[in-house]
Amino acid sequence: MSLNDTIFNFALNLLYQWNYPGVFLLMTLEGATLPVPSEIVLPLTGFLVYQGRLEFWTAVVAATLGSLVGTIVDFGIGYYLGRPAVLRYGRRIRLSEKHLMITEKWFANHGSTAVLLARFVPLLRTVIAFPAGTAKMKISKFLAYSTVGIVIWDVILIYLGVLAGQNATSIVNTLDATLPFIGYAALGGIIAVLLILSRRRAEKAESPGSSSLSA
Repeated sequence: MSLNDTIFNFALNLLYQWNYPGVFLLMTLEGATLPVPSEIVLPLTGFLVYQGRLEFWTAVVAATLGSLVGTIVDFGIGYYLGRPAVLRYGRRIRLSEKHLMITEKWFANHGSTAVLLARFVPLLRTVIAFPAGTAKMKISKFLAYSTVGIVIWDVILIYLGVLAGQNATSIVNTLDATLPFIGYAALGGIIAVLLILSRRRAEKAESPGSSSLSA
């Protein structure tokens, strides 16, 4: 049995037995960069919504809160203990230094918005908390950007699980093939919105009415 099959069965059994607390626990583990992928947990959550065992928005709230608790753990390790502690923790959870360096580069290039953008890239979505912590990003800003990205991701994947319905295994197998396209499409949409807002702010700043006229 592969690792993904083991995680699939573990997640499905836990969700059936614990319902919302199970969603919260699994997403807390995922948020802390443990090998419990949201790409399995969230569609299965949607499957239970389809069956009527869970309510959609309550499931989204449980998943989001769990992810935030988990990501705060990673952020705290980076913030209070620094990069050496991140690498020690990473070795225990199969996080390579290469992955950390990729997220550090993202954070250096995009600043605070990297926390939002990375939430739509499976490789980076949880690891981004480490460089945000080591860079001493304001916790309020980190949580704000994280929450936006996490909620969008949770809504998309849970809803896709609801739409697929009927068979839990086929849901995850289908998403395994289409997930990169889903993530990058969402990422592209977020980047487009940010560019539009940035352009509008620049145009407003350059408009004649934005500066006071001299006498």
